[in-house]
Amino acid sequence: MVSDRDIVWRQCIRLGRHVLPLVGQEPWRATKRRERLQGWDIDVARGERLIATFAALALHSAVADAAAAGRARTIAVLNNLPLAAVVEATTTKRDFEILAAMQTEHTDENEKASLDYFRLLSYQSGRTGLWLPRLRTELRYSLTTLTERSRLSAPTCADLGQWAEKAGLA
Repeated sequence: MVSDRDIVWRQCIRLGRHVLPLVGQEPWRATKRRERLQGWDIDVARGERLIATFAALALHSAVADAAAAGRARTIAVLNNLPLAAVVEATTTKRDFEILAAMQTEHTDENEKASLDYFRLLSYQSGRTGLWLPRLRTELRYSLTTLTERSRLSAPTCADLGQWAEKAGLA
C-alpha cells in the first residue's frame, strides 16, 4: 500500500522535473542556463538533473514545513502551497535542511542516483563545493521566473502542474 507521504514525494519529483522545461519555453532562457552550467564546469545534463532533484527536494521540504505547522502531508497541501514558499525554501534553507525532507525509499534508480549525488555534493569543498550554491541560484531564478510570468497573484504548486499539462509535459 502506498502511503500519502510516498504519493506526495512522487508528485514533488514530477513537479521538480517540470520546472526547467517550463522555463525553457522561452528558448533563450534554456540557452543561458546551459551556458552558465558550462561556465561553472558542470555537465549540462547532470546539472539539469540536479536542478530538477533540488526542485523536488525544495517542494518536499515546503510540504514538510506545512506538516510541522500541523497540516497533513497530502497532495492537497502540496497543491495549495504557493510557489513563493518553495522559492523561500531554496533561499533560506541550508542543504542539510533540504535533504532532511528526502524520502528514504526510491522506486526509480535514476532518482536514487541523483539524490545520492546531491547528498555527496552537500559535503564537497573546492570547485565542486560550489555546485550546490550555483544550482540553488538557477533553481531560485527558474521558480521566480515562473512565478513572475504567471498572471496569477500567488501561483501554487497546482498551477505548476497545470502549466506542465498545458505544455504537454505531464
